[in-house]
Amino acid sequence: MRGKYGQILTVLKGTDIRLFLLAVLVYMAGLLVGSVRLQFIAKVQAIALTFYQTVSLTYIGYFFNNFLPTSIGGDVIKGYYLSKKTVDKTGSYTSVFIDRAIGLVTMVFMAFVALFFVNGNIVGQSVKNMVYAITAVSILGIVFLINKNFARKFAGLLTVVKPLENQLKKAYDAIHSYRHHTLLMFYTFMVSIIGQLLYFASIGILALSIGSHIPPIDILIRMPIVSIMSLLPSINGLGVREGSTVFLFAPLIGKENAFAVSVLVIVTLLIN
Repeated sequence: MRGKYGQILTVLKGTDIRLFLLAVLVYMAGLLVGSVRLQFIAKVQAIALTFYQTVSLTYIGYFFNNFLPTSIGGDVIKGYYLSKKTVDKTGSYTSVFIDRAIGLVTMVFMAFVALFFVNGNIVGQSVKNMVYAITAVSILGIVFLINKNFARKFAGLLTVVKPLENQLKKAYDAIHSYRHHTLLMFYTFMVSIIGQLLYFASIGILALSIGSHIPPIDILIRMPIVSIMSLLPSINGLGVREGSTVFLFAPLIGKENAFAVSVLVIVTLLIN
C-alpha cells in the first residue's frame, strides 16, 4: 500500500461525516449490547453486576486494548477490575474469557451459516476454506470445554506448565460449569448475535461513508476472519487487522477503499 497513500488520503477526505458518526453510534450500541452479555455470563460465577458496571468494564477493556498485545490484551485488565467485585478471582477471569470466547464463536458460526446463503462464485474458495477452518477449530474448542472426557486426553500438556496446574484445573472447572446453565447461555448467545450484527452494520456504514458498498452477506462472512486475525501478535491488532481487511475486501471495493475502511475502523475504536 506504500505507493497508494495519496489515493487513500483522497478517499478519506471524501468521508461523509454524518455516515461516519452514525457508524460510531451503531458500534457503540454494539458495545452496550456486549455489556449485557458479560452481565449474563458473570451471573454463572455468582458475580452480580449492574448494567452500568458492565459498561464501565467494557470500556476499561477497550481502552487498554490500545496499548496491550493482540486485540484482547485489555481483557486481562477487565478481569483484574472484575476480580475486585468478588472473592473468587478465578471466576472473574473465567467470566471475561467466556465473554470473549462467545463473542468470537458467535461471529464464526454466523459466517459459517451465511455461506449457505451465497452462490458458489460469490465468495472465493480461499475465504470459504478460512471460514471452514476457524469453524472446525471453534467446534473443537467447545467440545474441549464442555466434555471432560475429551479434555482429559490433553491432560498430559499440564506437565509443561506444572506450577500453574492447579489454577488451570480450577479455571477449567469454572468454564465447564457453564454447560449447566443452558437457558442463560441461550440468552447470552442471542444477545451476542445482536451485538455482532450491530458491529457488522457499523462496518457496512463505514464503507458507505467513503462511497463504497459491501454486501451485508460479505461482511458477515469476511469480518469474523479479520477479527480472528487480530488475535495474532500485535498491539490491538494494529497492522494485522488492516492487512487482513485489505486482503479480504479489496476484491469487492478495491485496495485503497478497503484500507480507508480499516483506518476508519481504527478511528471508531479510538473514539469509543
